Amino acid sequence: MIQILLLWTVLIAVNLVIRPLMPIDETRYVGVAWEMWVRGDFLVPHLNGETYSHKPPLLFWLMQLSWWIFGVNEWTPRLISPLFALGSTLLSGSVARELWRDRPQVAELTPLILLGSSFWLIFSTLTMFDMLLAFFVLLAIYSLLKLSRSNAWRDVFLLGFAIGGGVLSKGPVVLLQILPVALLAPWWLQNKTADFQWRDWYLKLLAAIFIGASLALAWAIPAGISGGEAYRNAIFLGQTSGRLVKSFAHQLPWYWYLERLPLLLLPWLFFKPLWQGAKQLTLNDYSVRFCIAWVLPVFVMFSVVSGKRIHYLLPLIPALALLLARAADEIKEKKPWQNAYFGIGFFVGFIALILGIFPMLNSIFHWQEKLNGFNPLWGVALGLIVLLVSCVKRTDVKRIVFHICILSIAAPTLIAASYFELYADRFDTKPIAEKISQFRVENKPVAFYAGKYHDQFQFHGRLTQPLTLLNSPETLQTWVQEHSDGLVLVDSEKLPPEVLVYSHAYRAGQLGFIQNETLQKYPNLIHTLHP
Repeated sequence: MIQILLLWTVLIAVNLVIRPLMPIDETRYVGVAWEMWVRGDFLVPHLNGETYSHKPPLLFWLMQLSWWIFGVNEWTPRLISPLFALGSTLLSGSVARELWRDRPQVAELTPLILLGSSFWLIFSTLTMFDMLLAFFVLLAIYSLLKLSRSNAWRDVFLLGFAIGGGVLSKGPVVLLQILPVALLAPWWLQNKTADFQWRDWYLKLLAAIFIGASLALAWAIPAGISGGEAYRNAIFLGQTSGRLVKSFAHQLPWYWYLERLPLLLLPWLFFKPLWQGAKQLTLNDYSVRFCIAWVLPVFVMFSVVSGKRIHYLLPLIPALALLLARAADEIKEKKPWQNAYFGIGFFVGFIALILGIFPMLNSIFHWQEKLNGFNPLWGVALGLIVLLVSCVKRTDVKRIVFHICILSIAAPTLIAASYFELYADRFDTKPIAEKISQFRVENKPVAFYAGKYHDQFQFHGRLTQPLTLLNSPETLQTWVQEHSDGLVLVDSEKLPPEVLVYSHAYRAGQLGFIQNETLQKYPNLIHTLHP
């Protein structure tokens, strides 16, 4: 456990330092939480003054709690998702102990494999809802396993709490993650005694769903009343049937997830001992059947539904880590693992070499002028980590997997650090947000005319009023005429600098403020701007 805590602390500390809140998702969610804080309305989330029905409120509530304890700041909201990732990582070990009580090494390896999975560690650092959902799914899985052994009501309440937490995290999709494995219990519990009452199992499953639904409705009913008819319809219908209908709009082919499955298994995909052990797994092991009943139906359902995002599969990663840890437990000899370690050590060392010599090569071959400021010390740091870890004695499989986990965390973290050292300013919404706040203090109206607004400036600007949004040349022209002392925030990449009051690099482009007086003086500019 200490090893997990140490690796998690380093990962999250570096992440907090090297990058800002990322637009558009992270800044939007913290912006919604800020509007909830300013309005004092903890039932109905708002985005730029309008009700926000796309997500349930649990993440926003936890942000409020963090601000209530520590004061309004940026770092505590950014710790919420990582803390749920840590809880999930530790909980995966408990699930492994329930599944393989006669194989303690599986419970030791599972958290390390999970934490070292590139896909998992990336989303462990992001302020999004998916890690909260993954935690509650894993808690539900744990309670199902406990219930299958004890048939006790305390596990029913734990399952109900997990379902309720999942619904408040990301909506009823939590049931798609949990119900298949629960309904398939007669298959993975084939060895249950004859006195096991399946009727009782399914009744308690219904009771847990009722408990979870009651927890969710305790928020949804008063929120629906307070938010009005449109918001009420959105949270009761839009989160279920509405989204399901839209998801069958044939946006992506059924095999889209299958093509990306290898990404979910990195870097463990390249470790031969895992595949050697996987060949020895059989369906005679009820725990293997359990993991398959957990993963396969959900993967198939998500593949059929054409509205796809790679992070939708995040709650399935612990199941894959469990299977990989069980496969690893089959390989008792240390030599195959030593060979696997040297392979990944050589690969990460090669990455370190590339990071170290890239600035020199770029200056010679002129690949990218924008990368001339690339710092070779990140490559040196990664090389030192590889060297230090390689010098430490590896006495058993657990220690080898731990060292592999260190390298699998170090490589993407330092690559990200080298990237954000150059480009963090492009993702930082604070300079523009503070300018908006400054103009408002000076009683100068500000409007946004640069595409869809995602609340990315509300929190950093500590804005207490919605931002005026303009979406066409006609609305822009009308607003300019009505507010001669105002400013408009526009896509300024192709505008001459002299017409701008202030500009700042933003993502792949540039945003800047132009005075309404300038637009009145040069009316042709209005038609060169794009919303």
